[in-house]
Amino acid sequence: MKPEEMEKAIIRNLSEKTGRTLDEWFVVLKETSLSEKSELKNHLKSVHGVGHFQAQTIIKFYLLE
Repeated sequence: MKPEEMEKAIIRNLSEKTGRTLDEWFVVLKETSLSEKSELKNHLKSVHGVGHFQAQTIIKFYLLE
């Protein structure tokens, strides 16, 4: 699977796997005072139990907003 396909699959399955959509994760991140990529990723992983690749994908699109 190509990286772009993997990314699309992660986003498509995000709600089922994490209980939140991409937009809902954006709200969660906006409510933090964090701004650094590594801080945001660690927050998703440690506080919310999001998997590594899911967290990376969420952060990538969050920072593009």
